[in-house]
Amino acid sequence: MNRDQLNNTDMFNTVSSYMARNNSIWGSIPATTATVLELNTSIGQIGDKLRKQQAPTSGATGDKNEVRGDFEDQILIIADQLSSLAAKNNDQTLGAKVDWNISSLDKLSDDELEATGQTVSALGTANLAALANYGLVAADLTALDALVTKFHGVKSDPRLLIAGRKGETDTIPDLIRTTKSLLRNQLDKQMTRFKKSHPEFFAGYRAARVIVDRGGSGGGSTPAPTPPPAPPQ
Repeated sequence: MNRDQLNNTDMFNTVSSYMARNNSIWGSIPATTATVLELNTSIGQIGDKLRKQQAPTSGATGDKNEVRGDFEDQILIIADQLSSLAAKNNDQTLGAKVDWNISSLDKLSDDELEATGQTVSALGTANLAALANYGLVAADLTALDALVTKFHGVKSDPRLLIAGRKGETDTIPDLIRTTKSLLRNQLDKQMTRFKKSHPEFFAGYRAARVIVDRGGSGGGSTPAPTPPPAPPQ
């Protein structure tokens, strides 16, 4: 959220709090009650988007890395036995396909690693009988296939979370514009009836409507803000 957006949301919350404290003055007017409810709903929606925008991706990244580590280990267990079998049989074609170590697996992209796991599984299945002498059984390949599936399921989670956060970020400006329009075209006009009957309340409302620049020097984006509190009911 940039500084201008923060300044506007601060103003929205100030107006909401001011109206709540002075409910006895305007609370019997249905149109104003409905407008304030709409304001509070908009504030709540902006707060929800901020919380989603700030949702950490570290958990998903940690889960993916853990699965990737298990996946690489299982690939290497089978690939190394296939490599040993290839050396015994002087099968250079097979040997080239399974010439992996942890360092080389670490350098693969997620998609490349998934494809490598599938390739090693297929090669293991094709040579399963011979691999029995190396202590490998069908259950080892089943475990590898399960990790292929599991890794496929988690490999995009961090990117999906980031994409979701961007979606929330992109819709915040529209909500802010809508809320400003609600104040300018409805609540501001509804407040003029109190200019003479409740001048102090009217003046206080006008003061609450002022957008205060709470940023420091410079412009642009600010550090992630704390989402606004839930508006008073």
